[in-house]
Amino acid sequence: MIKKIWTVLTFALLATMVLAACSPAATATVAAPAATEKPAEVVPTEAPVVAAEPVTIAFWEQEGDDVDVFIDTLVAEFMAANPDIIVERTHYENEALRDQFQTASLAESAPEVVRVPNDFAGPFSVLQIIAPMTDLFDQAFLDQFYEGALGNAVVGGTMWGLPDNYGNHLMLLFNKSLVAEPPATFEELITMAKDLTKDGVQGFAYNLNEPYWGAGFYGAFGGWPLDAEDKPQFDNQAFIDYLTFVASLKTDGVVPAECDYACADTGFKEGTTAMIINGDWSLGDYTTALGENLGTAPVPTINGNPYTEMTGGKYFMVSNAVLDNPAKKAAVIKFLTYMTSAEVQTRWLEGQSRLPSMISVAENPLIASDPILSGSMAALANGLGQPAAASMRCAWDAWRPNLEGVMAGTVTPADAAAAAQAAADECMATLE
Repeated sequence: MIKKIWTVLTFALLATMVLAACSPAATATVAAPAATEKPAEVVPTEAPVVAAEPVTIAFWEQEGDDVDVFIDTLVAEFMAANPDIIVERTHYENEALRDQFQTASLAESAPEVVRVPNDFAGPFSVLQIIAPMTDLFDQAFLDQFYEGALGNAVVGGTMWGLPDNYGNHLMLLFNKSLVAEPPATFEELITMAKDLTKDGVQGFAYNLNEPYWGAGFYGAFGGWPLDAEDKPQFDNQAFIDYLTFVASLKTDGVVPAECDYACADTGFKEGTTAMIINGDWSLGDYTTALGENLGTAPVPTINGNPYTEMTGGKYFMVSNAVLDNPAKKAAVIKFLTYMTSAEVQTRWLEGQSRLPSMISVAENPLIASDPILSGSMAALANGLGQPAAASMRCAWDAWRPNLEGVMAGTVTPADAAAAAQAAADECMATLE
């Protein structure tokens, strides 16, 4: 086991040092100055009271610019209520944050807190650079959250992250000015998409070559990227059937010949694409662009089976160095308690349309009364948690080029399944 960990450590350190050298400089937000202490009243018979030094905790995240503004507001409010704690936020792009945190941890200079996707728990836990949540919070506190939301950050039976929202799932988004009622089956969607594709309108589009979008199709055919032992599984009939199906959407003209995230996103915002598959993170922008014409629903069933999209969320993870510093540990616990509170999750729901991880907030009437949020919640019910195991990186890296080959018509689904399995197995050998 020690040999395995040091092998991963060596590989991660070499890779992340190279990536860190190439990464753009992070954008730092200067923390607000600590509140000015009111001078203590002098009492002749007692020694003057000396105020304790404020505790500073570094906080790294990887949200978009619009969400960073909201996070800054939360951080400022927390510091105003807790003048003895200074929180310094730094923004990184997704991959850069992961690499920089690993490098900083190995150099014993990691930030105390990061807010990241749930799958970061895999490599971080293998490297033993984050603390178990059960070392920070008791079970009564954790019982406030959905079991599924907490489960997305469990690796090896240990919970490594605390979520402030739940979702990160894909759904069908449709323009009500073009689609009166969303299709219930993919057969209906195909017919509808073909009928709509004319006069400058594209009936249906999605991110064709991205495995995250492919997971729901793979799940509908009975597969999943990792087996019960967290090993990649691609050389099977379900994967072949999934690849055959998505390739047929292109050859039959249901989707554009080429389409990535920007293609589907731009067309939908401009009103020239009737239906797309995208995630809950996009709802705010689409509400702004389409207003009351935005509709949400689960992705239609395929052969009677649900499109089982991956679910996740954003999770606070804590450097394990915090456990050795009582003052910083107490500050981190207070900070995370606030950032995942019912009050803050309600604001995420109202301002960013992020579904909550806390059970009590899910009872907010806003969800049931809002057709956008209720449709998103219905789609979430069909999802499966995105595996957080480190082996998922091998699955992603093996999956993408073979999906691209099938969509380009340069490789058959059967050959792509075999090649993906071989690539994933080769990657897994480096983790042993």
